[in-house]
Amino acid sequence: MSFRFATAPQTSRRMLGRQDPEDLLGGRMPWLMGGMAFWALLILLRLVWLQGIEHRKYQAKADQQHTTIVPVPPIRGELLDRRGEPLAISIKVESLFADPRVFYPAYKSGKGEDRQWGNPDRKAAAEVAAKLAPILEQTKGQVLEKLLKRKSFVYLERHLPPLKVAAIRALDLDGIEFQPESQRFYPRGNLAAQIIGFTNIDGLGQLGIEQTYDKQLSGLKGELIAPRDAHGKLLILQENYSQIPVNGASLQLSIDASIQHLVEDALEEGMRLSKPHSAYAVVVDPQSGEILAMAGTPTFDPNHILPKKFRNRSESELSAGEQEELRRELERQKAARKVHPVEDVYEPGSTMKIFTAAIALEERKVHLGERIDCGPGRWQYSTKAPVITDTHKHGVISFEEVLWQSSNIGAAKMGTRLDPAVHYQYLRKFGFGEATGLNFPGESSGRLIAPDRWSLPTQYTFSYGYGLNTTPLQILMAGCALANGGKLMRPILVQRIYNDKGLLLKEFKPEVRGQVISEETANLMKETLKGVITQGTGRRAKLDNGVEAFGKTGTSRKLIDGKYDPKRHFASFMGFFPAEKPQYGVLVMLDDPGGDADGGGVAAPLFKRIGDGIERFRKTSPDQDPEKDLKLSLRDWPVSETDEATVHVERGRVPDLKGLSLKAAIHRVVLVGGTPRIETNSGGITATRVLGQSPEPGAPLEPGTVVKIKAGLP
Repeated sequence: MSFRFATAPQTSRRMLGRQDPEDLLGGRMPWLMGGMAFWALLILLRLVWLQGIEHRKYQAKADQQHTTIVPVPPIRGELLDRRGEPLAISIKVESLFADPRVFYPAYKSGKGEDRQWGNPDRKAAAEVAAKLAPILEQTKGQVLEKLLKRKSFVYLERHLPPLKVAAIRALDLDGIEFQPESQRFYPRGNLAAQIIGFTNIDGLGQLGIEQTYDKQLSGLKGELIAPRDAHGKLLILQENYSQIPVNGASLQLSIDASIQHLVEDALEEGMRLSKPHSAYAVVVDPQSGEILAMAGTPTFDPNHILPKKFRNRSESELSAGEQEELRRELERQKAARKVHPVEDVYEPGSTMKIFTAAIALEERKVHLGERIDCGPGRWQYSTKAPVITDTHKHGVISFEEVLWQSSNIGAAKMGTRLDPAVHYQYLRKFGFGEATGLNFPGESSGRLIAPDRWSLPTQYTFSYGYGLNTTPLQILMAGCALANGGKLMRPILVQRIYNDKGLLLKEFKPEVRGQVISEETANLMKETLKGVITQGTGRRAKLDNGVEAFGKTGTSRKLIDGKYDPKRHFASFMGFFPAEKPQYGVLVMLDDPGGDADGGGVAAPLFKRIGDGIERFRKTSPDQDPEKDLKLSLRDWPVSETDEATVHVERGRVPDLKGLSLKAAIHRVVLVGGTPRIETNSGGITATRVLGQSPEPGAPLEPGTVVKIKAGLP
């Protein structure tokens, strides 16, 4: 028999002084969970800080490391003449720039002082500079200095010719990129250069219309965000605009390129024959006030402001001889850029007699056929006044003959019959003493003193053109009032402004500033002044083929050191035609012509040359609507070397242009390094096909050689 003893259930024995594991885990769990929750909260807050509050900061840093902001200049608007012929255009080119950050291995992005550049890799930069320098025709040091500038964008050279672009692309250099730009080009060379003006390398107008209407022509700049590929190359994509550029407006001028050409040729002839210091001329439509031509000598080619030897070189790099040569060139350029017809002031001399006569007629102080005693060629208004002289002893002559023979005494006697206040008010109404309203840089107002400041001889010296100052444009606009029925017109140089889509933004219509004299008096003066050309001092101004004109010679002595110098003077002629209803008013002036020649001797023949040329042009030119030809826009020219415009050109050779459109011909000449020069006799906006060229196709072509493009009707 066996016995089994019952035992109590066994329990775990707690170690002395130590908690049970279950109790230990239960006690620590809240602390562990709390710590994890705390760290999760910190991480969450950090993410919120980085992704929310600091997002833009770090995004900007990333963008600075992986992208570059490339400025995108807009395409500057075109300048066209009244018939749509291009006078200033913008052609697509490429500019070379560098991202110097490539040559700073330790570069760290940031803003301002937070940006860290570290030391440059001069060896790598020097290798790139050595390859670029000969192509850019710069020294290695010049290129290296630009590569190591602490900037994210540095131009190495602007507006590169296609051959240089191809050579640099073939090198495939890190940190070196191209930016599409537009370059201003003047297809007529120096034609109307002083009116048109020019732009600097950044496309800002520096003279003339380019300066006056710079805001409208310039447009608004844009920006491209250029990302980098896996090799660090910039990807300049047109769709990556952060700010889209707005192209500039185009301006259609009142200038007629064909008439401008006639005027400039005549002035060159005047310079050759008379050897004046300078010569200038203006042609205006008296009925509308539109300026058809305005030119002066010397002039300049806006495509080549400075000789090539001085470009991309600082003055410190030039030798003493080169510095002196540059100084003389800059002085010549300053003189060539002066727009004499609006900037120069002079005492008009005998031209003023026609206004004295018109005022006296209007006020009934004289009448046609009246006999005026001019005596033996000397007359003194009073014992205290200086003696007035004539070049000849005219004796008693008619009112008309006073103007035909340009008698100072006769004009003075007519002028002194007028009340001084009335005389002054008429001169003001003719526009003397104030700007014409042309809105042109540098325009002078002239000088006309009020009657309360007149001395004893002032009124009669005013009567024959001394004691007051005027500009050539002022005197011509005043003359137009005699040609159009007595109305003083505001001169117009810009007819219309179009946006880059060809839509008309603004039109400048003829504006009458005031009725100066009656139509009756104006017509009497027209008839009287015909005799200046048929019987008087202006015989050499008579036009061919029976075209009737009227006008007045002018010879005015210069005031030098307070005295009138008998050997220095201005010679001028102002005339209008056809006489029945004048469409052209022409003023020609020569500053200090040789041989003491007067206006009838040297200026009148130039008027005839211009007038006969205009008449020939009128007969051969088609009568077309002068609206702007929007199809002639050159904005969308391709720039790629694989484009159609390059496949038929050969480096160093004149391309074959015959039969091409005008724009394609210009582009091809530019591509091979030549300078296109347009010549057209059609006078119309349809003159867009090339009929001939010089030099002939295939002829050797040095860089910059002028290639004449003869354009006409297709």
